[in-house]
Amino acid sequence: MNRIKNDLNIKRQAKELGVSVWQAPSFLFLMLGAIIIIIMTAVFFFARNETSADYLIVIESFVAVIILSVGNVIITNMEKLAQVNKMKSEFVSIVSHQLKTPLTGIGWDIELIISNYKDGLSEKQIEILKKIEHSNAVMTRMVNDLLDVARIEQGDLSLRKDKINFKEIVQRVIEKNRELSGHSGIEIVVSNFRSDLEVSGDEKKMEVVLDNLISNAIKYNKEGGKVFITVKEKNGKVIFCVKDEGIGISDEERNGLFEKFFRGDSASKKSVGGTGLGLYIAKNIVEQGGGKIWYKTVEGKGSEFCFSVPVV
Repeated sequence: MNRIKNDLNIKRQAKELGVSVWQAPSFLFLMLGAIIIIIMTAVFFFARNETSADYLIVIESFVAVIILSVGNVIITNMEKLAQVNKMKSEFVSIVSHQLKTPLTGIGWDIELIISNYKDGLSEKQIEILKKIEHSNAVMTRMVNDLLDVARIEQGDLSLRKDKINFKEIVQRVIEKNRELSGHSGIEIVVSNFRSDLEVSGDEKKMEVVLDNLISNAIKYNKEGGKVFITVKEKNGKVIFCVKDEGIGISDEERNGLFEKFFRGDSASKKSVGGTGLGLYIAKNIVEQGGGKIWYKTVEGKGSEFCFSVPVV
């Protein structure tokens, strides 16, 4: 029911697509349906007592012309939207590629200065370099997210079929998020699972999925809360779940959760940074790799996100 309500929200759809209301696909399809009903009703009343074959042929031809004309308007507008969307994806891809190279260079230079020239720097200078390093990492992640979105939209998201030690990659991502959890006093609790557990998938992209889910559980948690990570095997799949004790997700926000650039009210209330691309990217990576992603949530009590991935 909520899906139908969203599809019929013409004003919202027009705003999201950046077009006027009368150009929105939902509006055009509703208009086409209304025109067909009106014309067929009119034809029925005008032709019900008419026995002339020529008259009926003219009426039917008139109806066909109107339907084809309205259909052509819809197709033309859809083609324009598709072209604009393609141009946008190509633009994002080009700009992101151009930004990635200097950001990578900045990261290497900062790492070099801190590792080789640390003794000649004051504490204040080291602190400034650490802040630059953190900001550069945030920018690099944004650029990588935009590149992944562009690849998804263009159908170019290619995934490798690596043998991945799942325990190692989970622990690596947890360590990557230790600093983030430490700032908020969040404890990460991991259930025990096999150290030799291997899954099939793209290792780098799998790390992106895990990082998005674990970092979200930390960022949307309550102060001093816990993040629970569980891993189970079932029917040839590994099921990874991460649960928080945070703010949960409201009913209004659930429909758009896996959409691009989705930022709910909860993110604003907690002043959580981000692009709103993480779950969209995670969903596409998981599903393209042959798995599924889902969640359970209770507003005010927390959320649990899970995904499945094939076992080797």
